[in-house]
Amino acid sequence: MHRYKGLRVCVTNAQARHMDRIRASQRFVYNWAVERLLADSTLTRFDLQKLFTKLRNSTPHLREVERIHQDTAVHQARAAADVSNKYVNGNLKFRSKKRGGRLSVTCDIPLRFVNSAHASFPGLGTIRLYDEQSYQYPHHWLHGSRSFMLVDKTPRSWKRVKPGDRVYRLFVSYNLPEPEPAHTGVATGLDRGITNPTMVCKTDGSMVSFTCYDTAVSFRKNRSWNDEARRTIQRRNKHSNSTKKMKRQRNNYNWHNANARDYAEWLLAKEICHGVNVICIEDLDIEAMTRKGNDSKRGLNRGLRYIRHHSILKKVRVVAERLGIRIVEVKPRGTSQECYVCSHTEKDNRNGERFLCLSCGRLDNADVNASANITQRGTGIKVPKVPAGEE
Repeated sequence: MHRYKGLRVCVTNAQARHMDRIRASQRFVYNWAVERLLADSTLTRFDLQKLFTKLRNSTPHLREVERIHQDTAVHQARAAADVSNKYVNGNLKFRSKKRGGRLSVTCDIPLRFVNSAHASFPGLGTIRLYDEQSYQYPHHWLHGSRSFMLVDKTPRSWKRVKPGDRVYRLFVSYNLPEPEPAHTGVATGLDRGITNPTMVCKTDGSMVSFTCYDTAVSFRKNRSWNDEARRTIQRRNKHSNSTKKMKRQRNNYNWHNANARDYAEWLLAKEICHGVNVICIEDLDIEAMTRKGNDSKRGLNRGLRYIRHHSILKKVRVVAERLGIRIVEVKPRGTSQECYVCSHTEKDNRNGERFLCLSCGRLDNADVNASANITQRGTGIKVPKVPAGEE
């Protein structure tokens, strides 16, 4: 399997102008290869490269760009033809010059990092990273990198921007070893909510433990300060110096706050994945659930967005993938109304955060009960009942 990692880079005016020449060359070579493939679909990648060698030797503007970038365009045309023949009945499209779009430069060779703040590109030389990334060099994914792509991310609202002032982002594709799925061992179920943001049930079939993690509780005071600053800015004159100063302070404050929350979420992901073989999660789309809502659900949506369930789950997936832990998605319907001990299901079993089984009389927290049900549904392991007074 492979993954992508995105980094922001800083380029000089000369490098930006050369990137424009590379883009134009790749577009020309791609369209030339597509034209040849439409005439003869049996041409292989090596046949196209042999034909392109003759074209390059007779065309002056193609010799101004490194051959490695043009070979990448030939490879992409052959790959597009294979996909088109398999799914789209062989209909290949030519590349047009995008105006105001996201233009990119691609290359199918491993990227070389000089140090934690600089990377070396073929034809462009050394490019400085916007932020120094100390954890990237040396790093295990660096040795497995196989290609990269430089994408122009300059906002369309910026007018008459100099080439060196444009915003570029580097996407590195790197390989990850296929993890061997674990079928037995310690299983974990995650239940996501607001009162108990991340409820974790960990069991091996004989013993069970329930733990609640909250990475947002330490930032409640920061949230209230940020909301008050936002309301103050809205009431003031947006062109005054004091308002601009407050905006800069708020942006700087939010930037440091976001870094601290990311760090706390990475620690939580490592803690959840420690000593676990299988992780069961709810098949929920939190972003879709909180995108729209009526006035009565507005507070609930704000609470779910502030906890950042999607960000936490994304980090858990990344850590689990690197450790070879299997991820199982479970349908969440009825997990908080079903008793995980006697399997009795009824809506009246739950009343807010209180769960009382009307069949066996077990009293518990609704999120604890839901996390146990998620574990049982995902793995089939029977979660043992916790003795009274030990939860």
